[in-house]
Amino acid sequence: MAAHRKPSNVLQLSGAFAKNPNRTRTDPTPRGPIGSAPRQVPITFRKAWDLIVKASPDGVLADRDRLAVEIAASLFVQFRAAPADFPAAKFARLQCLLADLGMTPAAASRVTAAPKPQRNDFDD
Repeated sequence: MAAHRKPSNVLQLSGAFAKNPNRTRTDPTPRGPIGSAPRQVPITFRKAWDLIVKASPDGVLADRDRLAVEIAASLFVQFRAAPADFPAAKFARLQCLLADLGMTPAAASRVTAAPKPQRNDFDD
């Protein structure tokens, strides 16, 4: 079985990146605390879409991800409407889609979003 993935700050402190500089990575930084629990009320597709887009790591979602976000939002609406009646297969698919979008703790460590290019005063 493979070893658990260590956070990049732990690898940095242990000197792993000095030994293997090609493995250097930067984990996404959280935008804030987790906050209070959501109200378990049915939501609209638009609200589910906006929630998924807002919660995704910066720089990860693009136009190519629209179909995956659409399916995830649709499944999330169904889950919120009746969590107790939501089939396990649909729940597994929703969880896989969220992981593919980098929205689970384990998947967030594997996400590498392209950094925003730095503006240089001499560019023109």
